[in-house]
Amino acid sequence: MELHNLGALIATTSIPDVRWMHGDDLCNCTFQRIGEFANPYLGQTLRVRFCCVWAELEKEYPDFIQHIPAYWDDNSESWRKEPTEWDGGSGMPRALWYRQQAFLQGKSLEDVRAELGDQEPPKAVNIEARRRRETIYAEFSHLWK
Repeated sequence: MELHNLGALIATTSIPDVRWMHGDDLCNCTFQRIGEFANPYLGQTLRVRFCCVWAELEKEYPDFIQHIPAYWDDNSESWRKEPTEWDGGSGMPRALWYRQQAFLQGKSLEDVRAELGDQEPPKAVNIEARRRRETIYAEFSHLWK
């Protein structure tokens, strides 16, 4: 597409009925990522479902995308293979909970949505209480060895 036609394309796009947001569960991507770039001086917004774009890019360029069966833990500076339990100061987002449960249970996202749709995800964790427990454990862990 030539650059001068791009403005016409953007100008003819309608305002969407649904606003894409991180964690909106509108796609089956594991890592939901939405990019939004707004320019009030042009009266335009570009919204990109990067997670879906990456899935399509992987089909064409599989050597440039890695699926690593672990995550990098900055605290321990090591790879961790086991999923972490919810420890957020607010409730676990439903979309994240569905994906975690699908992984843990080895089920499809659709099956987990159907099975857990009427249940509530984990609630907020009292961060101060958790820190106190961790501190006590660290102070007395030598007694359990």
